[in-house]
Amino acid sequence: MNHTLAKGIERLSAISFQSNTLSSQKSHHVLIKEYLRRVNVFLDKLNVFPDRYPLFSFAKIIGRKIDANVYRACPELDTLNNSYMKAICYSYLEVCELIDQGVDDAIQYVDLYDPMLKFFERGGSFTIRKGELVLGDAAYPLMYWRTLVIPVQDISDISLDLIDRNGAEG
Repeated sequence: MNHTLAKGIERLSAISFQSNTLSSQKSHHVLIKEYLRRVNVFLDKLNVFPDRYPLFSFAKIIGRKIDANVYRACPELDTLNNSYMKAICYSYLEVCELIDQGVDDAIQYVDLYDPMLKFFERGGSFTIRKGELVLGDAAYPLMYWRTLVIPVQDISDISLDLIDRNGAEG
């Protein structure tokens, strides 16, 4: 197993998905916004328009195939019942594998999934219901997520901790 994929598996394996809840912290919203922003930048650069949601196979978007063993490399994901969260984790593993293969698009977007990984690491969980990404008592309509203009969010741990402590976003 290559280095980046091994580190990705290690990172995902350290997340306690069973303790993640749909209740949210202020920092969770910052992380969701930054994820949507990064995905928009990535898709705009490639001039690609995925289906309705900001959940997709990174490898498919850039026209690459991934060995099926990559999807089995992190057994912790087998117990994850949230298919949306699982899709993000699998796409992250795709990026890791493609970086190990030296694929430029993957290397350039190494941090694409970092906001969502931090979201999971900080106990976040979400679902999608009726075309909305639901996080706690907030909902992000996914009908027009591709047209959102979102400023860069500071997702450093220091900033996120401060946001949670003081209750103010970015």
